[in-house]
Amino acid sequence: MEEKFLLKMLRKSFLQYGRDLNENPLSKEDTEGLLKQLRRSKTEDTEWYEIIEDIVYSYLTN
Repeated sequence: MEEKFLLKMLRKSFLQYGRDLNENPLSKEDTEGLLKQLRRSKTEDTEWYEIIEDIVYSYLTN
């Protein structure tokens, strides 16, 4: 359940930057890497959307 939720949030975040993951999907390795990063970065004090925005921005700018 958590993975589906995170993937949906990732899709929405990428869409804000003009990349539709339904039309131009990430590779399996990139998707798994982003999900690992998300889970590693989550603490009690952070919200999922904050982490996702930071990770997607970093992914797109690097």
